[in-house]
Amino acid sequence: MGVAKVISFINMKGGVAKTTLTINIGEELANRGKKVLIIDMDPQFNATQSLLLHRTHLADQDKTVGDFSEEAEAEADIVKEITSSEEYGILSQKKLTVLQIFQSSDVDEPHSNPKLTQKITENLYLIPGDLTLAKEISGDTANKVGAVWDHLSEKEILNEFDFILIDCPPTWSILTHSSLFASDFYIIPSKVDFYSSIGIQLLEEQVTKKILNDSVYKLTKRKLKRLGVIFTLVHRGIRAEEIRMTNLKEKFPYIDFFVSYLPHIPSIPTKFVMYSDAKGDSKYDQVINSIEKITTELLEKIEEGGNFDEE
Repeated sequence: MGVAKVISFINMKGGVAKTTLTINIGEELANRGKKVLIIDMDPQFNATQSLLLHRTHLADQDKTVGDFSEEAEAEADIVKEITSSEEYGILSQKKLTVLQIFQSSDVDEPHSNPKLTQKITENLYLIPGDLTLAKEISGDTANKVGAVWDHLSEKEILNEFDFILIDCPPTWSILTHSSLFASDFYIIPSKVDFYSSIGIQLLEEQVTKKILNDSVYKLTKRKLKRLGVIFTLVHRGIRAEEIRMTNLKEKFPYIDFFVSYLPHIPSIPTKFVMYSDAKGDSKYDQVINSIEKITTELLEKIEEGGNFDEE
């Protein structure tokens, strides 16, 4: 298995399907026989909600018999949501969330915190997010930049997985900084709009200043590399979006852009945030196929080594 490849998914702009992309790529890698860990670093903890609900859905699949009416299905969905939220409550009560990664850096015994990985499926694991992560953004954070890297190293998590995917918040904070500090690569999910260029530019400036040019980071002898931009929520066949994509590529000639993209499907229900839950419904074949293509391209780019050439 070797040492895990750590990949942060990040954009300085929210609403770009970052979490959806992260968890579905994670599941696709797991389906290909890779052992994958997803770390939910976003205080909104959408990845955690989706993955715990997905686990509940899979556990209940074999029990579902009889009444398939719309009303019965809706009631079953509510029960699953309650079950998954109760499971999260237990994890939070037992202090088995990502918050412990940062709190352990405040105490004298950093090795005392438990391993936080939770099994979702055979090859897919999660370190749950935490709504109270937001408080970690304020105050003295100088000793927390290496918190994620320390946890992955000290708990030997790097040796347990093939891939570790980090769902980062859409702002620069100690949560983002620590995630990128621990990463080998980063991916920028981006919608096709004018503001995406601002978010990409801001992110690149922060990565260069806070990571690549940081004296402490340089001592680690590691080199964070970008794998590129993945366009998300793309409307196929719309000329305006094709022009915007071309303009963004011209604006950032030193950045790789994935050929594959995540299409916009306006009718896809929220409960299908894990696309595998929609398998069997031909309406969603397009998004499922897109994840397969994006994942294949991601693996190819890792083989090529990514890039970190500056403008």
